[in-house]
Amino acid sequence: MSGFSPTVSGLVQVDWNQDSTVNRITYNGVELEQVIAPLAQFQVFGNRIIPNQTLVNVVRSLLDTVVAIPSNDQRRKIFLADKIFGHIINIRLNVPNPKLEILFQSSIMQEVWLWEDTHEIIHKGTPYFFMVEKYLEMGDIPSAYICMFNALEEDKRNKPFLQEKFKDAPAYRTTSLVDNSSNYLYYSVVVPLRDYLSELITAYKARSMSNLSILDLDTKFLQNDSLEDIKRFFVATIHEIYHLTPINQSRMINNDYSKLKVIDTLFNLGLVVDQVLEYRFLQSFTGRKDMANAVHQLALYLGWTTEQDIRIFLTKIQPTPKSTPDTFLPCLLNGTATFEGNPLTDNKKKAIFATYHLRNYGGHHLAGSNTLIGSYRDILAMVMDGFFTSIDTL
Repeated sequence: MSGFSPTVSGLVQVDWNQDSTVNRITYNGVELEQVIAPLAQFQVFGNRIIPNQTLVNVVRSLLDTVVAIPSNDQRRKIFLADKIFGHIINIRLNVPNPKLEILFQSSIMQEVWLWEDTHEIIHKGTPYFFMVEKYLEMGDIPSAYICMFNALEEDKRNKPFLQEKFKDAPAYRTTSLVDNSSNYLYYSVVVPLRDYLSELITAYKARSMSNLSILDLDTKFLQNDSLEDIKRFFVATIHEIYHLTPINQSRMINNDYSKLKVIDTLFNLGLVVDQVLEYRFLQSFTGRKDMANAVHQLALYLGWTTEQDIRIFLTKIQPTPKSTPDTFLPCLLNGTATFEGNPLTDNKKKAIFATYHLRNYGGHHLAGSNTLIGSYRDILAMVMDGFFTSIDTL
């Protein structure tokens, strides 16, 4: 026997298990699943969906039941919200266009948000993660991560009421690439991305005389609470890079749009390196906290230079990093670039200077570059080596 009496609100009745979880939900005496399925109908207007009004009314009634639970019983509120969303969001519509399913889910969430405006905020981690799954199936990586980060915020807010840690939830484990198979997206997202990063690290180590490992990346970066925001941005960026690899490493990259998209992608990686170096070298720095100073401090730390004046230091990189990718990058690739008058052959130096160049160029220009698409694989490798060099210093 449950220790809780049924919760009744209008036509909705919720029966509880002994552990506060939901046993079943009925609507007007009928099992909720039987009520919802026939109502999964909608009208399509361009890029939005209008759900069945009867379904909307049922959803509002179900949400009203969450309010009926005492405010000091957040545990049952969370369990009930999860159960409700399991019925109303995770519906297989069997439509030919998978985008219609995500539009349907979004239309239901729009009704939920409107309801919250006049009632109370409820736990929405479950529907957000259902939407992650659908966006990933569609190959829409940016939208998937927007939903995933929303699920993560829900977990942060609500997991303490369940005596659970948000870091054990799928959203955190996925966005942090945690090597733990107790995650619905472990094999479809985490394993491929960790394997991809491991391959890049192996190549970096061969070129750079480094001992960095994927486990070091976990400890120094992916599990570093101080770098939480930039870590999330990195994982979303590297997932999109991985997703586009079959296109970007083929002749499909040879178009004007890809010239701009590649600049944007490499600029994003440059931002990550910028922030990692700022965290490592500029926290107590009294000068301007920008990537130029971060690279200068890195060079002093690694013994690349003894030059204390940053302006003189930057002039010793030739050609100047302020030039265009079509001028600067070919010289790094063909060995004609110099630093302090000597051939620039050290891989870490080339990687950091290339990353610095692309971060600054991408921040001020949106112009195509033949070099970036013609040598995409080599340039991406250089920028990733720049990232691993920054992690090596942590």
